[in-house]
Amino acid sequence: MRRFTTPAVLACLLLSAASAEARVESQEVSQSASSVADYWTPERREAAKPAEQRFGGAAPQAEAKAAPLPWTSAEVTTPYTQAPTSTHGKVFFTLGGNDYVCSGTALLSGNKSVVWTAGHCVNEGPGAFATNWEFVPAYKDGSAPLGAYVAENLFTTSAWGNSGEFSYDLGAAVVAPAGGTALTDRVGGRGIAFNYSRSQTYTSYGYPAAPPFDGERLWRCNSGLQTQDTSANPATLGIGCDMTGGSSGGGWIVGSNVVSVNSYGYDNQPNVMYGPYQGSVAQSLYAAAAAD
Repeated sequence: MRRFTTPAVLACLLLSAASAEARVESQEVSQSASSVADYWTPERREAAKPAEQRFGGAAPQAEAKAAPLPWTSAEVTTPYTQAPTSTHGKVFFTLGGNDYVCSGTALLSGNKSVVWTAGHCVNEGPGAFATNWEFVPAYKDGSAPLGAYVAENLFTTSAWGNSGEFSYDLGAAVVAPAGGTALTDRVGGRGIAFNYSRSQTYTSYGYPAAPPFDGERLWRCNSGLQTQDTSANPATLGIGCDMTGGSSGGGWIVGSNVVSVNSYGYDNQPNVMYGPYQGSVAQSLYAAAAAD
């Protein structure tokens, strides 16, 4: 497990008129879609580990404090293949020779092919990009009723890819068509928002795979803003949520838009999930992926 480090202020990154590409790291996937599809046998999918980001120390402003405001958690009961539930899915990938699971969300875009997730679900942060990257929308109990979409290109913020800064723990994949059909033509897509008010009621989705969950079903948490982690810069958002590893990358929804993703938690802050605030750097990440 990587150690949490306090993010440094990227003044030159945020205040300059740099292009979207200057804020984004990307890598074209060299594997064929068929080779990735062949790699993910049912046995490998079942054995893949949750990509969990939890830390022993508490955030400075919130020592050993559970989510103080009311929040709810429940398994999703609407049909997974029905929009907009169908936009959420499970992510499978390999990093450092190990197979992992995360969560992701299909976004509306001109190329109809963008999956939004956490940076640590596409890149070691800092380090290599993932291989064998696949998104399975509407995944349930081992089934892939809407197909499996293999990444052609992977993207993350430069701050995550070069420094592992959790304020920018965001990633995206541009996926190839499956069965000749583009991703959002089949599953629909969520919108995405940037530079919004932090005081919102958030609905977070994901496939928690660490106990007591098993990663086979989609869950959601509903919570107002509980806290903010000011050890990150900009401060990350904290909501009440009991989802575990594997839910990383699952979208936080306000209205019909993705406004953050499940990113990390602290062992001594039970039932608090943190996610990055989507500002101008996140907007550059989306623009780069949507234009691919």
